[in-house]
Amino acid sequence: MVKRIKNIKLNTTVLGIVLMLLHAFAMASAHTFGAKLTKVMNPDQVAFIYRFSVLFAILPWCSQGGFINNLRTKRIVLHFARGVFSGLGSICFYHAVRIINVSDASAISYLEQVLVLCVGFFYFKEKVTLGKVIMIICGIIGTVMIIKPGFREFDGHYVFLFMAICFWAMNNISIKVLGKTERSKTQVFYATLFSSLLALPLAMSHTWPTFHWSFIKYIIILGFFHFLHSIAFFKALKIADLTVLMPFDYTRIIFTSILGYMVLGSEPDMFSLLGYILIILGGTYLIIEEGKRKKMHEEIKAEFKSDVKDS
Repeated sequence: MVKRIKNIKLNTTVLGIVLMLLHAFAMASAHTFGAKLTKVMNPDQVAFIYRFSVLFAILPWCSQGGFINNLRTKRIVLHFARGVFSGLGSICFYHAVRIINVSDASAISYLEQVLVLCVGFFYFKEKVTLGKVIMIICGIIGTVMIIKPGFREFDGHYVFLFMAICFWAMNNISIKVLGKTERSKTQVFYATLFSSLLALPLAMSHTWPTFHWSFIKYIIILGFFHFLHSIAFFKALKIADLTVLMPFDYTRIIFTSILGYMVLGSEPDMFSLLGYILIILGGTYLIIEEGKRKKMHEEIKAEFKSDVKDS
C-alpha cells in the first residue's frame, strides 16, 4: 500500500514537472512572437492584441461553473488596480523587446521576484533568510552582467523593462492580497478585461499597418500560448510540491534563448550567459533553502503533536 502511494506521488510529481516545462515554453513563445510582432507594429498595439487575444481565449474557461457566478466580487477596485498593473507591465515589456534581446529581457524580468521579496521584508514583515539574500544578490549581479554598464552605451529601452518589472511586482502583490478571497477565474477575467481596456486607446492612437493575414496567426499564437501557460502553471501547482516545480520555471530563459535565435536571429553574448546562470542559481538556491525550512518546520510540528499526544 505504501509503495503504491509513493508511486502515485512520483507520477504526479513527474506530471507537475512536465506541466511546469510546458508553462515555461508557452511563456517563452508568447514573449518571442510578441517581440517579432513589434517589428511591424507599435508595441502599444502588440500589447493590446496580446491582452485582447488572452481575454478571448479565457472566456470558455471562465464560463465553467457559471459565468455570472465567477464574476461576482466585492473587490472590484483592487481587480481594476491589478488590471492596470498587468496592462502597463505588458506595454512596457513590448516597448523594451522591440530593441533589447528577448532572452536578456526574459532573464532580467526575474528581478520581479527580487522586488516582491523586498516588499515582503518591509511591508509584510516577512522573515529575512540566507536564501532570500543570496537570490537578491545573484539577481542584481546577473542583471548588471546582462546590461554591461560601462562596457557599452546604456540602452534607454532598459528603462521600459525595469518599469515592466515594477508593474509586474505590484501585480503579484495584488494577486497575493486578492488570493485570500477571490477565485482564480475571477482574478484572471478582470485582470485581462481591465488591461485590455487600458491598452485599447493607446493602440488606437497609432496608425495601424496594412492588414495582413499573418497578423491573425500571431493573435492566435499569443492567445493560445498565454492560455496554455496559465492552465499548465495552475494545474502543476495543484498536483505537485512548489519547491520541486519552481526550479523548472527558469527553463523559460533557455526556451526564450532558443526561440529568440530561431525566430528573431538574436544571440546572447558570454556576459549575458553568465548573467543567466547567476539568476538561475540564485533563484534555485532560494527554492531549495525554503523547501528545507518548510520540511524542518513540518517535522518539528509533527514531533510536537506526538509529544502532546503521548503526554
